[in-house]
Amino acid sequence: MRKKIISLLLTLMMGRLVYAVDIDTDELDKEIQRLQEEKKLWIETVSKQKETKDAAAGIVSVITQEDIKRYGGRNLADVLNRVTSLYMTETSVYANSVASMRGDLATITNNHTLVLIDGRPVRDTMQGGLNQMVFQDFPIHQIEQIEVIRGSGSVLYGTNAVSGVINIITKKNKDNALTVRGRYGSFNTGQAEGEFAWKDAEASVTGAARYQDSRGWLLSANDEKNQPSAFHTSSQDVSTTVSANWKDFTLNVYFADMHSTHWNSAPIGAAAPMTYQRLFVDGGYKTQINSHWSTQLNVTYNHAAMYTYSLASSPFPLHSSEDNILLEQTQFLNFFDNRLNLTLGGLAEWQTGQMMQQDTSPPIPFYSYIKSSLYAEASYSLLDNLKLIGGGQWHRFDALNQNVTNNLPYKASTGLVGRLGLVYEINSNMGIKVLYNQSFRSPNAIELKINLPGIVTGNASLQSEQSESIESQFFYHTQNYSASLTAFRNRQSNLINRVPQPVSQNGLVYANGGSGIFQGLELETKATLFKKLHWTGAYTFQTNRDNQGRNNLSVVPNHIAKLGLSYDVTPQLQLSVFDTFFSAAKKIPAAMEVNPPANGYHNVTMNGNYRLDELFGSHFAKHVTLTLYVDNLLNEKIYYPEFNRKRINTIPASGGRSVFGEIALEF
Repeated sequence: MRKKIISLLLTLMMGRLVYAVDIDTDELDKEIQRLQEEKKLWIETVSKQKETKDAAAGIVSVITQEDIKRYGGRNLADVLNRVTSLYMTETSVYANSVASMRGDLATITNNHTLVLIDGRPVRDTMQGGLNQMVFQDFPIHQIEQIEVIRGSGSVLYGTNAVSGVINIITKKNKDNALTVRGRYGSFNTGQAEGEFAWKDAEASVTGAARYQDSRGWLLSANDEKNQPSAFHTSSQDVSTTVSANWKDFTLNVYFADMHSTHWNSAPIGAAAPMTYQRLFVDGGYKTQINSHWSTQLNVTYNHAAMYTYSLASSPFPLHSSEDNILLEQTQFLNFFDNRLNLTLGGLAEWQTGQMMQQDTSPPIPFYSYIKSSLYAEASYSLLDNLKLIGGGQWHRFDALNQNVTNNLPYKASTGLVGRLGLVYEINSNMGIKVLYNQSFRSPNAIELKINLPGIVTGNASLQSEQSESIESQFFYHTQNYSASLTAFRNRQSNLINRVPQPVSQNGLVYANGGSGIFQGLELETKATLFKKLHWTGAYTFQTNRDNQGRNNLSVVPNHIAKLGLSYDVTPQLQLSVFDTFFSAAKKIPAAMEVNPPANGYHNVTMNGNYRLDELFGSHFAKHVTLTLYVDNLLNEKIYYPEFNRKRINTIPASGGRSVFGEIALEF
């Protein structure tokens, strides 16, 4: 009897032990799953909803705040120049103005790559993509993440999202903190920046302010008259960004005021001073109606103003001002345990502006346009690892004041674009994407209305540019390594160009006509080696041709390679090197060879961060960090093709090696 009791007690004890082990195993599985979810790279730009990078129906590159900290940069243009297939370039009109994606380099403004701040469009109606004040002045330390769609995004984001979308996601909901930074370096460049964060149970505010004053590097080259020209590319910039949240409401603001010196519209003689202002304000309300339905309402306001001596032949200053108000409503629906997700939306956008010049008729008379669109997208998971995507957008472009330009009547523009996609995650480590997208770009006010007799004239009957692309990607990743190989082909048609006027008139006129094909391969890799060594690398090969089969519709280099290495020497010291390589840009036919050619070059940057906490102690600040950033380490001579007027071959793009030191105090 005694043995039976002991046996029973042992059985009960073993049962409790097995049950406890089962509980521990379950808890361990949950913890492992949680850690795996945290390691996944989450994005929100492709579908306007949070999803993993692998599951998204788009080809996406992501720059995290850790990447920005590791590799450094003077501005957002430096950071973006490290992204796969991106070629940051400029013209004599605007510095740091164009983010060319996959070889697409259409005009002097960024009108084939759409820029977003926290998912909302940064638009200007007069030139269609003047993003210099974002690329040059946005406080990069206030960025949480940058998501770059390499390819079309017009179905959800409308005009300009032809070759790519750049979404700047700012920091939000951070604990109370204050950081102040001071930087000084080459070309008598001084910079001060501060970031702050505050939050309570229901509200939060984060933001940053930045001031920079620089004499600038000495631009020395021959101009269109084959005469030597030299001036300092000086700038004095102020910018600020603020993000506020209260319950279901959000408010995002970005403001930039820039005073700079550049060659301007024609590379002739000395440069003239220019002043630009940009204001972006977005108010949003998003609420969950029930477990299957959420809704979002946004009101977005964009303002741009410019004061400059725009024409080399004119002694009179030129002033332009424009306003853009966008109202957008989006519905998000999900069914069948989130296997079916629907995005439905519509928007109306009111655009006004004008360009004035002293003692002459307005180059661009007052305009008032209305843009409207309806869009829908559906994604359905046939299997847990197989998703189908389809969507479309209908859009319309109307003029409220139908003034004619060049004796051509205004004609309303309507269109429809769509997309289809398949994402198949073969297993937890690899998968494939096959995507088809259509996109469009509406004509801007300059193309429609500018009136400079004998120089260039607008065309009120212009229609939207069209584009269709096919992409396929194979991706693979492990815990410490990721790689992807992408093939793309983008065919653009109805392109807007400047063509000669009829024989009876002088100058140029804007007109639709021609097409182009851009195609290539992209390889992208990222790895963590030996826990302390980090690697990022990318290679792009692209070619392009016009509708006549002639190669080099754009001047973008065929080969682009990017490689970054970062090493955590100690917990306090971090060293990083990044090499951005571009092969030789294409020559401009019939351009005068007055400057050195745009040869291939390596733009090598070096960044070092050193924590001085132990030296100063915790009573002074939470963290004290000293940063040394070196740009163009190899002191390369860099030239860009002058693809705007196409009368001279190149313009200088760099003042050579430059060094900047920064100290940051976190409180």
